[in-house]
Amino acid sequence: MASFTTSALISVIKLMSHFSLPVVQKIGQIAGKSILRFDRRTKSAINKNLTFCFPDMSSEEKHRVTQQRFGYMGQTLAEMSHLWVKPSADILKTITTPETESVPSNQAFLDALNDEGGVIILAPHLGNWEVISFYVSQFRKMTAMYRPQKDDMLNQFILNARQQTGSELAPTNRKGVMQLLKALKNENGMVGILPDQVPQKGSGVFAPFFNTPAYTMTLAHQLALKTKAKVFVSAAFQVDGGFSVQVVPVNEGFYSEDDIESATALNQTVESLIRLHPEQYQWEYKRFKLQPDGQESLYK
Repeated sequence: MASFTTSALISVIKLMSHFSLPVVQKIGQIAGKSILRFDRRTKSAINKNLTFCFPDMSSEEKHRVTQQRFGYMGQTLAEMSHLWVKPSADILKTITTPETESVPSNQAFLDALNDEGGVIILAPHLGNWEVISFYVSQFRKMTAMYRPQKDDMLNQFILNARQQTGSELAPTNRKGVMQLLKALKNENGMVGILPDQVPQKGSGVFAPFFNTPAYTMTLAHQLALKTKAKVFVSAAFQVDGGFSVQVVPVNEGFYSEDDIESATALNQTVESLIRLHPEQYQWEYKRFKLQPDGQESLYK
């Protein structure tokens, strides 16, 4: 039954790839807002996270952002029909980069790529993070961690799709970490990591995220200290008919020897990008489920 369901899902994804990206985005928006408004668990998680992170936000504003978030959740899923099926060259045509005075350009990142030494790309769940690999891989080969899907058919489909950019995928274990370290020691090495999920106990520290304690990964910090790699935080914001990719240098405090100071700087950089388009961040994820000193989860 699972194989039949997966096969049907993949067929739908491939079918949707025949529609233009603007049409796919609209379908996703409509589906997300129509279906997810009945999902009480998702609605509750979004509302609580917005309350933790934006205590001054009015109930009306939280409702508005929640409705927008439903739309972008559906849109992100729908966009996979292009990101997992279309050739890389087609995806690159949909990507723009910000060049206005109010938004920093990606020049610091491009300059780092022209120098020798490793580069670490941290891509939080903001906008459509799958797009980041298409953008950065046109400059250097990227090694990124990948957690396999439970369904073998879906796992192989996604693996094939992600490897089309030329990216090398590393398992989320010690062997994968060594693979990242080896890549960064190459003078043209580049690795990609998702920095905003709760890591396993012992693999992070508590640091403020929108002034709320969040268990934050230290892997990128450790890799940067060992390899002297330059670190950037990126987001692929969803715009009509495509994506606007922004890559900014991590806050300088990230390079501190102190884990907590580093994690705080990382979270501050992620926050700065989220504030540009808060409706495109994964507020449905329980970022604060682990709390210091054995305190009860904020979601109970």
